[in-house]
Amino acid sequence: MPRKRRISLILAVSLVSLPLLLAPALRQPAEGAGMSVNGMVVTSHPLAAQAGLRMLQAGGNAFDAAVASAAVLAVVEPLMSGLGGVGGYALIHDAETGQIRSLDFIGAAPAAADPEAFTAGSRLWDRTHPARDSFMAPLVPGNLAGWAALLEEYGSKSWPDVLAPAIEYAENGFAVSPAVHGPFGSSGFGADVARYPYGASIFFKGGKPWPVGEVLKQPDLANTFRRIAEGGPEVFYGGAVAETVVDFFGANGGILTVEDFANYRARWSEPLSTTYRGYTVYSQPPGGSGMTVLQTLNILEQFDVGALEHNSEEFIHLVAEAMKLAFVDEDTWNTGKDYADIPLERLLSKEYAAQQAERIDLSRARFHAAVRANGGVPTAVEHTTHHTVVDRDHNVVTITQTLMLPAGVVVPETGVIFNNGMSYFSLDADDVNIIEGGQRPRFVMSPTIVTRYDKPYFALGSAGGWTIPQTILQVLVRALDYEMDAPAAVTAPRFVVRYLANSIPYMEGTDLVLEKDFGDEVREALNAKGHRLREPPNRIGMLNAIKIYPGSGVLSGGPDHRREGAAAGW
Repeated sequence: MPRKRRISLILAVSLVSLPLLLAPALRQPAEGAGMSVNGMVVTSHPLAAQAGLRMLQAGGNAFDAAVASAAVLAVVEPLMSGLGGVGGYALIHDAETGQIRSLDFIGAAPAAADPEAFTAGSRLWDRTHPARDSFMAPLVPGNLAGWAALLEEYGSKSWPDVLAPAIEYAENGFAVSPAVHGPFGSSGFGADVARYPYGASIFFKGGKPWPVGEVLKQPDLANTFRRIAEGGPEVFYGGAVAETVVDFFGANGGILTVEDFANYRARWSEPLSTTYRGYTVYSQPPGGSGMTVLQTLNILEQFDVGALEHNSEEFIHLVAEAMKLAFVDEDTWNTGKDYADIPLERLLSKEYAAQQAERIDLSRARFHAAVRANGGVPTAVEHTTHHTVVDRDHNVVTITQTLMLPAGVVVPETGVIFNNGMSYFSLDADDVNIIEGGQRPRFVMSPTIVTRYDKPYFALGSAGGWTIPQTILQVLVRALDYEMDAPAAVTAPRFVVRYLANSIPYMEGTDLVLEKDFGDEVREALNAKGHRLREPPNRIGMLNAIKIYPGSGVLSGGPDHRREGAAAGW
């Protein structure tokens, strides 16, 4: 039975404004919020971190705070998640039972989705393909269903409570920062939104993305959140909001139906797990890339990683070669479909890891052919966010959610930007990820929790498209093998095996990308081992983490300043 506290309507209405009326201390992170005792929220945007902190200080738990932060992220990072987003995954630790559970709220394909309807063009990633750039592109959005599952199963606050900060920032506005402005001007995605008058009227001013340093207001989005606060998620899943959305898409050739919305459910499951040097590591089941993170840990356990100089060419080479082997299995087996038969017992066994480790040549890079030659997309910009929350009782929520890449459609009257998640399926008849109505595509999001002596020790997750499992893996190794604190593990320079695709890594050989912090000596040594080095991006991924110190219970937050990462604790 759900343990959500039943709150009367009168009390719920009175509480909705409570966080807005409390003293200013509730609106600001505690000084020195990098470490705290009573609770910690680490997100990709300061306002979202403060919203979660407001819930904790008002007596809420980690689940309340996680939903409040998620809703604010939907407002202040419009192209990263949101009510129209694909959805995501969460991993939670329930302090009352000690249970760790996985939540899958990736959106499902419309029931009418069929490969024959999406055959125009050769690849689903092509910009002009119906799955990438049309009114046929969206999955049923999953983010709100994920928030509902967390709140209704474990929360203590009402919908009006947890949505109050999001409504406030959507109605009254928030300051546009470079990180918010940037995605509207990068890679053409701002132009996608600007094609449609309604979306352009919200996010553009004078024909250009809303300027840095000005206040962006989204009154229609505020009203949509207000309707959900008053009527619950059912307003969105099958109710009046769904009807508005479906009517708009249907009038423009879309295939979403009200029934698609009404039938959608987030689903709980058991996480995957493995042991690693005395720790137990839990991550997302297939659909996400938890299997890849855990497989790579199993391979690395065959080596004395801690004896290698951190971020040396020997360290980078070993981790990269282990990741490559795990990704070949990922590309072969991983899918979000609920009936898939994946040999997880074998793939996650220590025996298999030992065999894989034998394939690594410590003196030479190895290249791997594509599992399926469907091609990919040369570059992929992240449109994903992640946040991690721990409360004073050590309930833990680590949650990754995504908009995917926006097709540019913002539904009139709602303020909601819609995803193009259909492009994460395949058109290959032999691929387990082929388009199928009612099913979910595969993604790479992989929220992860580490326990020590059956107590939560480290929780993390990442945004960043195809970099996600690699970023998580590296931060885990730094925290567990090198005993780094959360800020140091998150801040350390990163490297990734470079794909020519995003969620489905069709590997035409494998290249290596290092952030600019690495020196020429390391690069030259990797070249000598046969690695092909590509030009580095400005950043790799966006990860945040929280470490729980054994004994004291002190929380250490690791926000990622590659975006606008912020930690709020008290």
